[in-house]
Amino acid sequence: MGDSTRSNDRIEHPATSIRATIHFGVFALLLAVTLPVLVESFSPSSDPLDASWAWIMGYAFQHHLQWGKAVLFTYGPLGFLANPYFYSDNLLWFLSATAHLASWFGFGLAFVYILSRLASNGRPSPRVTLPVALAWVVGASFIDIATQTAFIGMLLLVLAIAEERLAAALIALILSGALLALGALIKSTALIISLFALLIYPALWWYAGRGKKGAHLSMVPALSFVATFCALWLISSQSLDNLPVYLRGTWAIAHGYTPAMAIGGNHDQTLIALVTLTLFASIVLAFFFTDRKRLLAQGLLLGVMGFWAWKEGFTRHDLGYVGHPMVFYGTALLIAAVGTALLSIERFGIATVLLYGAYLLAFLPALHGYPLSSLDPIENYEGFFRMIASNPNRALEQRRQTAAIQAQFNLSPKALQAIGTAPVNVIPWSLMMAQGYRMRLVASPVFQSYSAYTPYLDRLNARQIWVDGSAPRIIYTYVTIDGRYPAFDEPATFRALMTCYRTLYPDNTYLVLGRTACARPRLRAVGPPRETTLGHWIAVPMRASYATMAVRTTAIGHLADILYKADPVHVSFELANGSVKGPYRFVYPVALDGLFIKYFIGTQTDAALLFSGTTSTLGRITAIKLTTNPHTVEYANRFRIQFFSDTLPHRYARGVLLRPDSRATASAAANAPATSFPLRRR
Repeated sequence: MGDSTRSNDRIEHPATSIRATIHFGVFALLLAVTLPVLVESFSPSSDPLDASWAWIMGYAFQHHLQWGKAVLFTYGPLGFLANPYFYSDNLLWFLSATAHLASWFGFGLAFVYILSRLASNGRPSPRVTLPVALAWVVGASFIDIATQTAFIGMLLLVLAIAEERLAAALIALILSGALLALGALIKSTALIISLFALLIYPALWWYAGRGKKGAHLSMVPALSFVATFCALWLISSQSLDNLPVYLRGTWAIAHGYTPAMAIGGNHDQTLIALVTLTLFASIVLAFFFTDRKRLLAQGLLLGVMGFWAWKEGFTRHDLGYVGHPMVFYGTALLIAAVGTALLSIERFGIATVLLYGAYLLAFLPALHGYPLSSLDPIENYEGFFRMIASNPNRALEQRRQTAAIQAQFNLSPKALQAIGTAPVNVIPWSLMMAQGYRMRLVASPVFQSYSAYTPYLDRLNARQIWVDGSAPRIIYTYVTIDGRYPAFDEPATFRALMTCYRTLYPDNTYLVLGRTACARPRLRAVGPPRETTLGHWIAVPMRASYATMAVRTTAIGHLADILYKADPVHVSFELANGSVKGPYRFVYPVALDGLFIKYFIGTQTDAALLFSGTTSTLGRITAIKLTTNPHTVEYANRFRIQFFSDTLPHRYARGVLLRPDSRATASAAANAPATSFPLRRR
């Protein structure tokens, strides 16, 4: 069974045109009644963490913050388009809601059109139309606008390989690069997968037999991507000079994501996903062994999307039929629908059987998690048109949301008095409270502490405190995610906070810290580096305040992090009173930045005491232990640890509180010598 060749001169019969119109009409109706939510509220929210990162996407765009320097996250400069929240700038909400409408209708119909072009003779048939319609309506509900955009961009690359007309292929290639660029600017992690696809595309183009005719076209998507990316970057008020640091920061986020953010979910879901991937891989292998080069090139492009969905879905594997795993099932369902079009000209052979098996495996979990109960298209449309029809309605909604945010966080009068009119930062993540209380926000570049999971990201936040000028006030809550130990989330930043801030108002939920005059402490090694093993207690010297730990992954561990995720590492503490605390989830890449191990900080009260300099009642850490799966082959059993002391033993109580407009701290920090650690990860 070889690749099909299509005639350039198709004869369209009236009956075929009528059937096509009916199919598109039915699909448009399905899209209309399953439209995603177009107006979302920040508050009240059961999860201020996710709502806050969505909030700051709009805040960063509105205030022209520079990505890579002033802000860095898994989403990019156009990240506010990912969620139709009602931002403080109503125009941003309108752009986001309109983008969701365009994505759901425009890209949905484009999906059907592209697949009809890939199908036999370009004529829609029930064998293709029904799986495609079900796949989009069910599967697309689980993927965000960035993934939808990238998916259509990838499909256009697939279509161009099969398109015999050079003009049509050129249009598809130009549009593909533009859509991939748009998706990459919405979601930063889409940038890496898009660049990878564009880099391998010329080789796939030649392999599929297109090199002799229109060879130069294979470079068009990359050129379109670069041009569109730079244009949208400038439209987003970003400086081209920041592109290198943005790319470096995006790589740091992608590189450190798996060891930092991986969690396990339902094993049955993982097994179903692996079987689905195996079926896809078997189909691609069948194309290889039967020398169907065009189908193989197209299958490899779809495999790039499948791998991206696998990593997003099962690195951070939420429990239940919600969240990240549903991203995989939704994307896999769409990929399988594409396969039905590509194989529509073939008889029911082994590849077709495998394909429909993959479709069914993806469809059943996706259908199980489909949010039927939340669908109310009439109310959805009414809310959207009510907002765009009247400025008073938008103003009223804005006041309601601001009041709801304030009510949700409910800062005490004494906390507000301690903050005054000074600019604030909010650590670790509830930044949207700045809108509720109309505060001037100076957020950390990596604005949620749990996301500063590599030395580069951690030091970016620490640099803001030492050099760039951080907020005079910080609203601080001693919490983290995934059972981590909060003081270890961003070690270099935590050390800077201890040095340059002290407690102004202690609170069980929101501690208020004030900036003090400070200088960067000089750290001195306490004894030589030690080689020790996982699972063994390591005594902490009396003079030690910090430690670096160089946990090394094996080649198998590196491969596990690339393809799936390695076993987690945990840390436990033994205190001077003999008690043992932990185990806590341990993010080992950032352990090279100097972990604070002098005292155990277990509660918000402990954190208030530490920042006030009252450490006599805190438990001193006397030993530390790292553990993982005892049968793991993903980590070297031995690792290196180095302890450090600092030359300012009473630094917590020596700071002088600065006025909110003082610049003395930034000047002193800029002239202070840099802290360095001799250990580096191998």
